[in-house]
Amino acid sequence: MTDVALTADEEKIWELHRGFAEANKTGNHLFLEAHMAPGMTLIWYNLNQSNYIGMNHIVDLWKMLAAVSQGREATVETRDDQVTVVGDMALVTYLLNFAADFGALGKFVQEARDTEVWQRMDGEWKLIHFHCSNYIPGVMGGK
Repeated sequence: MTDVALTADEEKIWELHRGFAEANKTGNHLFLEAHMAPGMTLIWYNLNQSNYIGMNHIVDLWKMLAAVSQGREATVETRDDQVTVVGDMALVTYLLNFAADFGALGKFVQEARDTEVWQRMDGEWKLIHFHCSNYIPGVMGGK
């Protein structure tokens, strides 16, 4: 693998991506509030198979899940992470191993494929779209 210097924007998106993965471990809604697009801009297709429209919608879910988890940290492991920045837009793709104990809601273990779309808004990178879906390698010749 060749070491290639990252641009400042690529460095920032990597930092935000790592912060997002870390925030998922505890349901840190403060990270979402600081880094998601405001208002109803954000569109989030969640691993639970529901859609969340707007920052407040997903923040409410994270607050509820953090409460039922009672401080138990989830396992959030990403792999095959890729960052592409073009102008004021950035795309992050990766595979995810996620496991969490949501107390009375049960334990959840899932492999997933994920996409984050970031947009520079007023000089700051904000998440405008997140898509997470079930991942089953090898189906019909896929990887």
